[in-house]
Amino acid sequence: MEKMTMMDYIKETPAQAMKNIEDYATLCAPLVNYAKEKKMRRLWLVASGSSYNACHCARSFLMHILQMEVKITTPYTFTWYEHAIADDDVVIVVSQSGYSTNAIAALDKIRALGYTGVALTGNVEHDIKDHADLVFDYGVGEELVGYVTKGVTTLTLYLMLFAIAYTKRSEKLDEVKKAVKLNEEMIDKAQTFVKRHYKDFSSMHSIYVCGAGAVYGIALEGALKSGETIHIPALPLEMEEYIHGPNLQLTPSYTVLLIDGNDAASNRVQQIYQATRSVSEHTFMLSNAANLDDDHILTLSDMVESDLTPLVYLPFVQVLAAMISQDLNSVKQHPLLKKFKSYADAKTASFINYDEDD
Repeated sequence: MEKMTMMDYIKETPAQAMKNIEDYATLCAPLVNYAKEKKMRRLWLVASGSSYNACHCARSFLMHILQMEVKITTPYTFTWYEHAIADDDVVIVVSQSGYSTNAIAALDKIRALGYTGVALTGNVEHDIKDHADLVFDYGVGEELVGYVTKGVTTLTLYLMLFAIAYTKRSEKLDEVKKAVKLNEEMIDKAQTFVKRHYKDFSSMHSIYVCGAGAVYGIALEGALKSGETIHIPALPLEMEEYIHGPNLQLTPSYTVLLIDGNDAASNRVQQIYQATRSVSEHTFMLSNAANLDDDHILTLSDMVESDLTPLVYLPFVQVLAAMISQDLNSVKQHPLLKKFKSYADAKTASFINYDEDD
């Protein structure tokens, strides 16, 4: 059997997402029941890497539907610095692989504080289960690559479906389904867009990825994926913060990707896009609200409410990383990374590196 790639898993995502929507009540029931027992007043999401970014992708929707504070923190910060949990807080530690050492440490900290250790994972039988009181599956299915894509989108979706199930807002499901259909359209259009601007994207030496609100998580994930696969410096920025210092080093050689939330702030995003494009021709934008005739702007046939935009736009940054890293063969790590990991590894000894990139 031929080895699965990032692109294979990107293309699998819409079907898995639709299945999870159909099964949402059953899929989310364990976490919903636990949250109701706790009489949840605040939600903590403790996650790292792409899981952290997925939590940010879901955060706007969660806050809007749940009508409560949603706090996102990394496991390291939680374990060592910020763990003032209240009795009616629901704290969920997320690790798709189930092998992340920092997630395991956070669960150990929660239990040491006398609270229930809740793990949300794509692999309920992996090492994380030995450090949690409750282990919930978020429905990614199988994803045997390290540079995860399907897991990011399905985690974002699961958290949104959890909010819908918890609040009994099933009328939101049609809009979620629409977002998943547009996700599939984005996969196709993203490939065409990257091919059209192939010289730009295949010669990047760095990239800024900018977004705010619901799409800030996409900026985080876009920068992470570009950095870990294409192996270039990649900086995620909140939209307006980008022009408060980071823009001052711009030259015509810089690549900048702006992600529009298609909301009340869209006019400002367009202004920032035009300002950036005046310096660098390697400026691109995802937007359905732009009133600009410009082939550096990717638009879709339709759009959803802003809080669901991450489900629609995530494939672009995934496709970009997958296509360019594959063509450049850039995922191979420097030999000294083996030495790095001997001092400080991020996974348990049980972890299997399917990418063989080290």
